[in-house]
Amino acid sequence: MTRRKLVSAALFFTLFGVIALLPPLVLLFRIDTRVLGVPIETVYIFVLWALLVAGGRWFSGVLPDDEPPRDDRRTERNR
Repeated sequence: MTRRKLVSAALFFTLFGVIALLPPLVLLFRIDTRVLGVPIETVYIFVLWALLVAGGRWFSGVLPDDEPPRDDRRTERNR
């Protein structure tokens, strides 16, 4: 994958996380169900949080480091 595609994917991932945490989407899980005694809304928030953290960690390893801009004047002086 090219760097440009990875940066675009990281931006999409961030926007997806923001939209997934908006109250209207969280309220979709407002049902009286519990998972191991924990309300489903809380499980949704923490699972989403864990996925966003794992995805952020993955993107930090995959995205190449930014190289500082080359200053052509400085390289000409050293010649």
